[in-house]
Formats: sequence, structure tokens, C-alpha cells
Amino acid sequence: MSAPQGAVAATADIRTTIAEVMRAVLERDVDPAVDVFDQGATSLAFIRITAQLSDRFGIRLDVGELEEASIDAMAELVARQLESREPAEAGNGR
Repeated sequence: MSAPQGAVAATADIRTTIAEVMRAVLERDVDPAVDVFDQGATSLAFIRITAQLSDRFGIRLDVGELEEASIDAMAELVARQLESREPAEAGNGR
């Protein structure tokens, strides 16, 4: 079973945003499927990346949930966190 088209588009947008932030912080492109630490990122750079992503998406990234720090893995984590907060926010809107 595949994800709904809207979810796929949203994940692609998330992935694009993460890639842009990583590119800005690391000052180079990275392979989205490879752990950024394997591509030369430092712990300080990763902290800057996660802080910027938390601000952009309005979430608190729990990077302890990551098995690897790749763009693809981070996009999945962000998407899960955004999905899990939506029902609570929808209930507050009434």
C-alpha cells in the first residue's frame, strides 16, 4: 500500500527543506541517503541543523529516534512528528 499523494508531496517538501538547511550549514550538497556524519558533518553542525529544522517546522526534533542522520531519515522523523501533532491541534481549533 502506498502513501496518499498529499503525504508523498509533503514528505518531498520536508526533504527539500532539510536539504536546503543542511546545504546552508555545511556549505555543500550532501547525499540524501547517507549519514551526514559520514559526509564530514560535525556534532556542532548537526546541532545547528536540528535547531533550524525545529524552528522551521515548529516541532521539537528528538534525534535520539534516528538510526542515521541522513536527509531521508530526518524527513521521515519530521513527517512522523508533524503527523502526530495534527490531531491535537485540530481539536484545539474548535
